[in-house]
Amino acid sequence: MMTYLIDAWFERKNPYLRVIHCTTGVSVVSWQGEVLAKKLQSGAICIEDFEGEPTQELIKDLFLLDCLHQE
Repeated sequence: MMTYLIDAWFERKNPYLRVIHCTTGVSVVSWQGEVLAKKLQSGAICIEDFEGEPTQELIKDLFLLDCLHQE
């Protein structure tokens, strides 16, 4: 069982991506709007990686990306 859930909607006016802890419901990674759009345009996030079931590797990569790009 996955400990985290990915909630993402890329094809909308204000796209968003959240990683949510399943037990607590707390969002531990959250990007939206222009911040997320820049990550998509730069290739830091690839929409194809979100097709199908999320993997632990994808979750780990999102955590690392969040740590690397703290503003």
